[in-house]
Amino acid sequence: MTTAIQEAIDNAIEQKSELFKSLHEHPEGWIWCQKLTAVYDELWRVLWRETRNEYTNIPALAIVATGGYGRQEMSPHSDVDIAFIPSTETAELNQAIRWLFRIAHDLFGKQLGVRLSYVYRPISDLPGLDSIDLSNLLDARHVAGSSAPFQKFETAMWESFPTSEFLHAKLQERKAEWARTHETPLVTQPNLKFGAGGIRDFHSANWIGMAIGERPNPITTEVDFLLKIRNLLHFTAGKLHDELNFARREELSHKLKVSPLELGSQICETLSHNHEVFLRGLNRLTESRYTLGKHAVAARGEIRINPGAPAGIATVMLADAKRIGLHLPTELPQLESTIGPEITLALTSGEETLRSLERTGIFDQFFPEFVACKNLMPNDASHQFTVFEHTLRALKEFEEIEHDNPLFPIKCSLIDPTISILSILFHDLGKADSSAPHSQTGATIVRQVLNRFSLEENVIKSVEWLVQEHLTMSQFIRLRDIDHPETIAEFAELVKDGERLKSLTILTYCDIKSVGLEIWTPVQETYLTTLFERTAHVLENQTLIQSTEKDAFNRVLTTAKSNRNVQVNDLEEFLKVMPAHYLLSTPEESIIHHNELYSAIDSDSIIVEFRDFRDVSLTEITIVLNDRAGVLPDILGVLYGHNLSIQNLRCATSESEPAIVIDTFLVSKSGSPIPHQFRTQIEADLKLVLLQGIPRDDFMRQRGKEPDRHQQFFTLEIIDRDPVILEIRAPRGRGLAYRLARTISEQGLSILSARLGQWAGSASAGFYVVDPTGQKINPETLKEKFFNPAQ
Repeated sequence: MTTAIQEAIDNAIEQKSELFKSLHEHPEGWIWCQKLTAVYDELWRVLWRETRNEYTNIPALAIVATGGYGRQEMSPHSDVDIAFIPSTETAELNQAIRWLFRIAHDLFGKQLGVRLSYVYRPISDLPGLDSIDLSNLLDARHVAGSSAPFQKFETAMWESFPTSEFLHAKLQERKAEWARTHETPLVTQPNLKFGAGGIRDFHSANWIGMAIGERPNPITTEVDFLLKIRNLLHFTAGKLHDELNFARREELSHKLKVSPLELGSQICETLSHNHEVFLRGLNRLTESRYTLGKHAVAARGEIRINPGAPAGIATVMLADAKRIGLHLPTELPQLESTIGPEITLALTSGEETLRSLERTGIFDQFFPEFVACKNLMPNDASHQFTVFEHTLRALKEFEEIEHDNPLFPIKCSLIDPTISILSILFHDLGKADSSAPHSQTGATIVRQVLNRFSLEENVIKSVEWLVQEHLTMSQFIRLRDIDHPETIAEFAELVKDGERLKSLTILTYCDIKSVGLEIWTPVQETYLTTLFERTAHVLENQTLIQSTEKDAFNRVLTTAKSNRNVQVNDLEEFLKVMPAHYLLSTPEESIIHHNELYSAIDSDSIIVEFRDFRDVSLTEITIVLNDRAGVLPDILGVLYGHNLSIQNLRCATSESEPAIVIDTFLVSKSGSPIPHQFRTQIEADLKLVLLQGIPRDDFMRQRGKEPDRHQQFFTLEIIDRDPVILEIRAPRGRGLAYRLARTISEQGLSILSARLGQWAGSASAGFYVVDPTGQKINPETLKEKFFNPAQ
């Protein structure tokens, strides 16, 4: 360290100490900040002179203060932000900057106790700067070195300034800062910088003004007062701190010789005035005339696109204009057809903005696939809207996934939300081509359009896959047994990747939720989040929670040993006689309870238990009795007779002698748990049919049901797995479970579990079946028997 540098730092330390003392004795706002700023400026000038002495052949370099340092708003513990702007780049200049910053870091960071950060800003960096970088540079101030590179940089910045994008970003930034701190100035513990009415409101007003060609406003009386309070807050806290809590307000009130409540009221009044000025100033965006970059102007509250503007850039500017409050034109001039990846900024700008963009007619020019769906009727009668309207509503559902939504953590963890938004936008566009299933034709459209937009191949592949599989997760939660590890393993093998899983979960939710009113239910939400969580576990740990029967066996015993009321030996015997599918797909607590019921049953008794799940509006009915032929159709006939809607059933029969049936049913009555006044009668009717020999058919006829009617299927798909899975779509009706179970039983097959649900005007079901003799089921023979039950 040279003598000149040592003298400069000694002088800076002494001056800073004197300033702190004066702040303690006579608190000031911006004037004090300017004095501290001048101390730092002088130190930089000395450092630059010494750098030039050390490196004599370096080209011109501008040392520029940015951010708060550029505005001369240095509170006691504010950061010092510096930009180095070269006239040209050389190896010696890079070496000189490294030497300069190393010395500066020691002086500012270690000896003055100030956090120092710097950026190297050649003119070539300008196209990639975001709104935060640009706002820092709007406050830039030449400190040392040559001013020529800085002047050249500023000229280039304004020549290519992205006004519409910048204005939108600043407005969104303020909203986010208010949400993080406080959205009203009428608070008791304000954030002096970022909260509503804080100093940042003043900064943002100036940035917006400069972006539309206005001069920045000088420091106001209100901002000066807030800076004074902020200076004192830094001083008393001993660190960079902007949150004025009750304890700090008490300390500051003593220094200012006012009561804490009076000080709080003064600050509140100042914040209110400052915030009101900011909000009123936003009217300039719709009242002033200003350029919006190279290709558009704002005039009389409307954006006007210049003829010959590139279509992609024009679309982005229209989207930004809409989001800052400008009206969009209903007619556009002739545009140049160039479109690139920048178009995704417009396509992901939100449901409301996309509606406005479509009305301008610009999508007709470069995205006709989207416009083609505007009046397109969907084939699925469950849809209440055209394909276009459904798509925009799905986008809105994505935007409305907020803190109180269980999918919010999934949405927040997306690495690239753009992929999810594009998948929502494209997921049903394939319905315009009926030559193949719309998930397939939609995937083709994805590749054609996104190639046209020159997007990266990894993005195209991700969106293409999501559109191709956008129905898969909903099919799993409606038709598959998601409690069974093999189901989770199958789904994990399909998805393969955690990011895909998150995007597909979000897409599934938005798609179903936007089909129509009351389509999305708490049950679907539970199944969707459960499938997500279990699949995520497999993908993260590369193992199933219960991958084998032995794993499940040991897990249940481990749980039981922590419960003193459980007879572990009896439980172990129970586990040995229960089938593998039961152990793998039943929670440990339920297995332990079922063991108690198993031990209590005898040859001439039946146990019926009801348990409510109010969060999903369902009741679980557990039925335990000795096995006999036709037990399941008998049970389902009774439940059908009581007009219960079945969501899920799980059947298990012990391999003991005698064999014991333990069946559970998730049901609802009129969309709610079973009212208590009906439960006694349901139990009595189950005993009549199952124990006392009252014929099921007679009971059903007494309840107004036709026991012999066969189900008329719309579709039947048989998945040849072990167990075999029957996926069925049929007309809506409560008797679906009974009729299907009867048909399956008539073929001599056993049902292990089933998932049933309503989907608008139709019902869906997934049955897991096996041949109790161990024979392999022939899917084609079984399908023939389903469609010709009399044979």
